[in-house]
Amino acid sequence: MSGTVSELRRYPIKSFQTSLVDQVDLGPDGIIGDRFLGLREVGTDRVLSAKAPRLGETLLSFAAEFDRTPTAGQPMPAVTVTIDGKSFSTTDGAAISAAASAALDMDVELVTAGAEALNYASEWPDIGEGFALSGIEIDLPSALAERGSFADLEPLHILTTASIAHIQERAGDSVINSDRFRPSILIDTADAEGLIENDWEDRTATIGGATIQFGSTAPRCVMTTRAQAGLPRDKNVLQTIAAQNKRPFGGFGDFPSLGIYAVVVDPGPVAVGDALTFT
Repeated sequence: MSGTVSELRRYPIKSFQTSLVDQVDLGPDGIIGDRFLGLREVGTDRVLSAKAPRLGETLLSFAAEFDRTPTAGQPMPAVTVTIDGKSFSTTDGAAISAAASAALDMDVELVTAGAEALNYASEWPDIGEGFALSGIEIDLPSALAERGSFADLEPLHILTTASIAHIQERAGDSVINSDRFRPSILIDTADAEGLIENDWEDRTATIGGATIQFGSTAPRCVMTTRAQAGLPRDKNVLQTIAAQNKRPFGGFGDFPSLGIYAVVVDPGPVAVGDALTFT
């Protein structure tokens, strides 16, 4: 056994906040219901992301919660959305679109991930030489949109308590916790030390009732620095990760990295307290 599930997160709407959940179902494309909705800028092919320079912290102030647990093979339940202290239901998508448009000062609409391949705007702060993306703004494809999710690159992002502790020890007064990194699953690795996900690439593991395949370590971007969920804006977070863990990704070059991506090999339920065991 390499650790136990400490936290689970399912985000009904891309770049919105959500709360921790006790159990999720992993389907072929990740956590059932994760980021199946997003806000699209009307008249463009862009889905909004908190990586966008002007919009990020406003988007992260919005919240979304399922009214009941989504189940594989069943229609998605309604989601309660909170924008500027007011609550709405996705049964009235027009009301959510109007409230979000007013808060963001731009014309947006609530959309479901599906057949269309959408892009999203992202900001990559200057973190020095030798990184693939540094000091630029760029549109990137929403890679999983056609499969029903607005997750950025891979279905699952997994992070360990060992890596969080490693970065915290080197980040001075910065607050380093899982909220900053929005992982799908946080693994408590007990007394393990260091950036241990770096050694998990290409390995297979069981987790709860599912089997997953680890891929590349996860590139980190401006999202780690955004003010969100009681955390202040803090550029030092990304700078510390860049100094500690420079890793290649997808043939594009080196990125500051923390955590690791994974895909689902065999679907199944995962609950807090379940073991992660390499096969």
